[in-house]
Amino acid sequence: MHVLFADALDAAAVERLETLGHRVSVRSDLGADDLAGALDDVDALVVRSTRVNADAIASSGRLALIVRAGAGTENIDTATASAHGVHVCNVPGRNAVAVAELTMGLLLAVDRHIADATADLRAGQWDKKRYSEADGLMG
Repeated sequence: MHVLFADALDAAAVERLETLGHRVSVRSDLGADDLAGALDDVDALVVRSTRVNADAIASSGRLALIVRAGAGTENIDTATASAHGVHVCNVPGRNAVAVAELTMGLLLAVDRHIADATADLRAGQWDKKRYSEADGLMG
């Protein structure tokens, strides 16, 4: 099976698939308009944020599976995929820890005015009284 990753991928994952006998291509340079010419001999396509449009799906000769390495499938034309017998799936929850960590970081940044304080400091201003006002997350 030929698997094409249209977004960056960890080398260990490529090695694991190759060990199982699959041919793997990583083409993070491909955009939505480039996919149509890159899917001729591809059985499975894996994307993160790359858009998979109707032209790409219709131009593929052997494509049987599109995997969204993320929670949704909004960047894939699922109607066209279905019409061409191409299965579409995703991997929800795969990045749940990263999303939770980012959420906590942003909550702290908003409460502590980190973005505003940074912008003001870079502009040569410092308003300690304003930046020290915070509700905190505990309550």
